[in-house]
Amino acid sequence: MNRHSLQCAACPLLLLLCISLLPGIGHADPKAPDQKAGLKPEGLASGLMTDFKEGYMIVQLDDQDEPIKFLFGPGMTIPTLTKSGVFPCNRINFKYKTDGDDKKVLAVEKVPGRQTGIVIGKAIKVYNDFWVSVKPQNGMIEGFALGANGKAIGEVLKTVKPGDLVAIKFTTDFERHRIVDMEVKPAPAK
Repeated sequence: MNRHSLQCAACPLLLLLCISLLPGIGHADPKAPDQKAGLKPEGLASGLMTDFKEGYMIVQLDDQDEPIKFLFGPGMTIPTLTKSGVFPCNRINFKYKTDGDDKKVLAVEKVPGRQTGIVIGKAIKVYNDFWVSVKPQNGMIEGFALGANGKAIGEVLKTVKPGDLVAIKFTTDFERHRIVDMEVKPAPAK
């Protein structure tokens, strides 16, 4: 065997050896988290439910910048959620499982919050001119909806932009936190 044929035979063997030593090449690690959402194949998560529709809900997870769609798992429907007091604008803890590219909610519980108080934080988004998600200076993202004084606060809510500093005095009813009073300081211009 000449020197050239030895090099040609060794090259594919060396390549196979290198590939076998590198973990994860050619296949995804089944226990690796969903890189886009930072989720494991199954587990528990917490966040702010921003919406639900027939067959799914949208949740702003505490450690994510964008809301994520979760399909309803077996037995999970909008009526079952509302009967247990879970509505959009609520903080929730939930159990999920991934099924291919789909993320399915298996169980949900509403996280009880303070009954009254004042929160100061950064506005994340206003939903349907009805409620606003806020990231407090200290704490997790929360939702605050129009209440009995909806017309007056609704006009203020329409002026809120993402990044604005808001101070919200609230009370809580059986559904969600309700805005009693609200002040807005626009975010500095960039």
